[in-house]
Amino acid sequence: MPRRPLRAYLLWLVLVTLLPGVVGASLLFVHQYQKSRAQFERNTMQTVRALVHTVDSKLLQAQVIAQTLSTLDALQDRDFPLVHRQAREALQLAGDGMVAVLRERSGQQILNTAVAYGERLPLEPSDSLEKVFASGRPGISRVFIGKVVGEPTVSVDVPVMIDGSVAYVLSIGVRPGYFDDMLTPRSVSDGARASVVDAGGTIFARNLSPERFVGNRVTDPLFRAMGRQREGIVQSVSQEGVALLTFYSRSEATGWHVAIGMPRSNLNQVLFEPLAALLTGVLLLFAVGLWLAWQIGGRLARSVQALTVPAVALGKGETPPRFTQVHVKEAAEVAEAISAASTLLGERAQALAIKEAELRDAHRMARFGTWHMQLPGGDLITSESVPHIYGRELPPFDEQRGSVLPEESWQRASALIRELQRTGGSGRLQLQVLHAEGHRIWIDLHCEAVQDGDARVSALRGTIQDVTDRVNAEEALRQADQRKNEFLAMLAHELRNPLAPIASGAQLLGHDTLDPARTRQISGIIARQARHMAGLVDDLLDVSRVTRGLVTLSKVRLDVNDVLAEAMEQVQEPLRQRGHTLTSSLPATPAWVMGDRKRLVQVVGNLLHNAVKFTPAGGKLRVVLELDASRLRIVVVDNGIGMLPEELDRAFEMFVQGERTPDRTQGGLGIGLALVRSLVQLHGGSVRVESPGQGLGSTFIVTLPRSEERSAGISAANTPEASTLQQLKVLVVDDNIDAAQVLAMYVSAAGHEVAVEHDPFDALRRAAQFVPDACLLDIGLPGMDGHELARQLRAAPATANALLVAVTGYGQSQDRDASSQAGFDHHLVKPVDMTDLDRILTAAASGAAAAV
Repeated sequence: MPRRPLRAYLLWLVLVTLLPGVVGASLLFVHQYQKSRAQFERNTMQTVRALVHTVDSKLLQAQVIAQTLSTLDALQDRDFPLVHRQAREALQLAGDGMVAVLRERSGQQILNTAVAYGERLPLEPSDSLEKVFASGRPGISRVFIGKVVGEPTVSVDVPVMIDGSVAYVLSIGVRPGYFDDMLTPRSVSDGARASVVDAGGTIFARNLSPERFVGNRVTDPLFRAMGRQREGIVQSVSQEGVALLTFYSRSEATGWHVAIGMPRSNLNQVLFEPLAALLTGVLLLFAVGLWLAWQIGGRLARSVQALTVPAVALGKGETPPRFTQVHVKEAAEVAEAISAASTLLGERAQALAIKEAELRDAHRMARFGTWHMQLPGGDLITSESVPHIYGRELPPFDEQRGSVLPEESWQRASALIRELQRTGGSGRLQLQVLHAEGHRIWIDLHCEAVQDGDARVSALRGTIQDVTDRVNAEEALRQADQRKNEFLAMLAHELRNPLAPIASGAQLLGHDTLDPARTRQISGIIARQARHMAGLVDDLLDVSRVTRGLVTLSKVRLDVNDVLAEAMEQVQEPLRQRGHTLTSSLPATPAWVMGDRKRLVQVVGNLLHNAVKFTPAGGKLRVVLELDASRLRIVVVDNGIGMLPEELDRAFEMFVQGERTPDRTQGGLGIGLALVRSLVQLHGGSVRVESPGQGLGSTFIVTLPRSEERSAGISAANTPEASTLQQLKVLVVDDNIDAAQVLAMYVSAAGHEVAVEHDPFDALRRAAQFVPDACLLDIGLPGMDGHELARQLRAAPATANALLVAVTGYGQSQDRDASSQAGFDHHLVKPVDMTDLDRILTAAASGAAAAV
């Protein structure tokens, strides 16, 4: 295998890299050409704008001179010879060959400084003259041939006010030479055609061959371009037939134009000369680079060859000579170049993001547009806002089928167009269209027929409005109304379920033939159903408090194992009734969290009750507690009816439930999972649901942050021995007679002496005589609410130390705070849990007995 020197390989490497360099130089050449042309166009357009400003200034100068002459005292005295002499003297000082003309409304010249006063003057009416007389404001005429001077002229007209009305019009006539000082080589490059054009498109001044072209209209391409927009660049041919690139701009003040046409040959020369120098420089750089590569290759080769001397010396056992290593800094330079390129790309990305944001804002703001469609053909002309609505320019109507308009929308729009073509009139449609970004939007399309002189429909025009937000809002309102109706129907059903056995049991209790066992059975049914109704109301109140941020958690350090045990205990009876099997997998070590025990039990209990309800009889449920370093997961698994994918996304929304049978055997209001999510989020955790599909069960996963492990001794509270209970005197106050009597019966059955009052004022009088140990007070009493009654009982000596218990339907946190501030010792929510009431009265009776 032949061996070649290192320099040869480096030379081949340089030659191989030359080809990409040539390509890169070509691309650089093209880029530089485009950049130079863009800069040339900007500079030329700036020159045109500056010349427009100069034209405005010179016309304004003529107007100022005219306005000054219009105030001469001689004019007010109608001393026209004196006016002629003074005007001629003033214009001689102003220079520029201006002429002053005074005319009547008919156009008859009274004086003209171009000739001696007293010579016969022509009648010279004009539209500009009539406008000045009509409006009383100055005006500028278009180019015309002056009858006196016989040259192209423009008059700057101002009104002459005498006795408060326009008596004459004083005009300053300027000729093309007036603008010669601005169309000099200093302003216009060599070979360029520069023209000053009036508002009607007539050339008034020109730098080249003005004697041939002043007074002529500009070429048709330029004339049409001037009519379309205020300024721009147009390809045209000069009056001499030379191909030009014409730059033009129109004054907003006077409507006059300035146009500069650059011959294409001059343009190419201006652009290609620097590029030729650039190309020469690039080639020179390539040659220098090749030479440097050859030199560097030699240095690398010499560095490698230099290693042979130390190697031979080492083989001989001699001390190798010191080798001076060649250090190459190109790698560092490349790194610096990459860093600079990264910075540049970051800046461009940021600028692009800002532009995209501005574009999105513009699309959101521009939601209304107008359009005009020519018939036949369907070519569309739209306002600038319409492409922002669609995200693109609109093609002709026939090309919109499938690309802009879905088939249904295209058919409806096509039918409306045919109808308007046949009958005329107007129409309106609400259509769904395809946005350029791929999504669909709704538009409100209004159109009307445009008829020509023969009463035939020749075009259609109308408006487009993006109504997507309105349509979506209407759909959201319909869905919300449907969900509201479903929830009300559901709530009515869930409340009727417990009300039916309560009403039936109440009627049975009125029969004298019932034995005690049957009475206890009916009482148990009523109590269970009342607790069920209270649970429904409590769930609704819980959701309301949580969603409004009114729930305050009583967080303590607790073991989640205890929470799961209590929650599983709560569902034992529903499990037994449904024949389910519940298993658990809990760690042997404590799983500490900072949480509210009651609320966490409520979370797990809701998930278990949900699993029990939506699992067919004989199902299997499983509770798993998983731990990692910083979080724990409570997993509730069932093999129930499962969920569809669309149900998974909405499972934790308020009032959302899966498909249910007409008998509604599962029960519930569809708020349990919404409450679960809110409570878990209050604990800093999250909850999610998974399901393989319908009929394949569901898995709910609650994730909570763990608390730090620590050993803590728990001291057991000493349970005091129960004291001998003492009979209490209890006063029951409630304006609901049935509620008061039932509560009194229950307290009496517990062995206490009871007094009942339904009016708060009667209750105060009765309390002074009865001297109760405890008072059970309703809050919503007539004439005096329960809070005020409690304060007066506390103020009375006979009841100052009595136990005050609020028994009310108001159970939110602010209600409990209000009762505490009024002096109540306890707050019970209707329907009263008799276990809680027993505990309160037993504690009071025990304390009273201990005090004896």
